[in-house]
Amino acid sequence: MAKYNWKELEQEYILGDYKSVSAFLKEKEIPNNGSTRKQTTGWGDKKRQKDDEIKTKTVQKVIEKESDKVSDKIVNVKGVAEELLEKINNSLAELNKYISKTTEKTKTVEFDYKVGKPSKEVTKETETMSEYISIIDRNGVKQLASALKDINDILNNTNNKNPDEEGVIIVDDLPKTEKDSKIK
Repeated sequence: MAKYNWKELEQEYILGDYKSVSAFLKEKEIPNNGSTRKQTTGWGDKKRQKDDEIKTKTVQKVIEKESDKVSDKIVNVKGVAEELLEKINNSLAELNKYISKTTEKTKTVEFDYKVGKPSKEVTKETETMSEYISIIDRNGVKQLASALKDINDILNNTNNKNPDEEGVIIVDDLPKTEKDSKIK
């Protein structure tokens, strides 16, 4: 009777792709008798336990990767919202400022009396920009207030996200410009 290293065979079976203990024994040309069955008792359970652990760890890794993607999206949305908030703060300081642009053209013509035509023409253009402070633009205030509300909604939606959602962040109520509202 042949002697077998049952610990090594058990490890090979558990780590291998065998459908059953009897299929493993048949492939290894080990007789499937009473003493063999006694040595292989519990191998099937150990293999199922290993397969269950692999499935569990796989699911955990997938969940980790998906949660990383969702958290990256949330961080990105918050970063964009903070940048927008900074732009709004800058705009707020300029709501009552107006810029006036004036262009002045001066044309100089030298006339050649011998030929009876102008001999040289020079046009000089001077542009002046002036800044004026006036009353606050009400439409600008409304647009900024709307943008702030939208930022607040975005930040609150990403913080209090519904756990049933699959990582989708929807931003559907962005601030509209005057041009956008006229198109509709």
